[in-house]
Order: sequence, then structure tokens, then C-alpha cells
Amino acid sequence: MSRSIVDCVKPDNANMKDLTITTRATRNSASLSVVYAGRIETFISTLDDLLRCIQAANATLGIIRKNRAR
Repeated sequence: MSRSIVDCVKPDNANMKDLTITTRATRNSASLSVVYAGRIETFISTLDDLLRCIQAANATLGIIRKNRAR
């Protein structure tokens, strides 16, 4: 599940200048390192977007997992 969550945020790193997102997934966890060399307001917005993507992916994967268990 952590691999799927990490994969869902990779496109956000594609075209933004001065932004680097490094992701890592293990069996039980996902980690992200976010570095941005621009305005703090833009950085905060980017973090908010990443968190929303992660929350949506986690909720979706939870529903899929629940439905498979039935």
C-alpha cells in the first residue's frame, strides 16, 4: 500500500521549477522529502496539495482493501 501512495504523488514533481520531491516506500511506510527553493507561500500550497493527494490515495486504497476482504 505504501508503494501506491508514493506513486500517487510522483507526477506532482514533474514540472515545477526549484522543486524536488524524493520518495521512498517500504513494506510498512512511505516517506517523502520535499525541497523547494522558491516562495514559502508556494511551498505551503504544494505541501497542502501533496497531503490531499496522499489522503485521497489512502482513503481509496482503504476502500479497495475493504472490498477485497469481503
